[in-house]
Amino acid sequence: MRASEVTLKVRRSPKFLPFVLSGIVFGIIVAFIVNALIPAENRRPTAILGYLVLYFAGAGLALGVLTAVVLDSISRARAKQVSATKLEK
Repeated sequence: MRASEVTLKVRRSPKFLPFVLSGIVFGIIVAFIVNALIPAENRRPTAILGYLVLYFAGAGLALGVLTAVVLDSISRARAKQVSATKLEK
């Protein structure tokens, strides 16, 4: 067996899917709250809730992705280098 020394970067990176899904759910909740705050005399017979959910879910998705990207760049900056021994046959 031969042993060789290699240098590796160790970091914790966020998973993007939970951030995206959390952003979408948060956006949908905000859309329902905004819809409830619209006075009844100002509501139109069109499907305003559908539009609100669409826009706020999209904004939540964007915020979730942005949060994940920022956290990923922070984790890259804090990455540590370690040396490891690689065993080969």
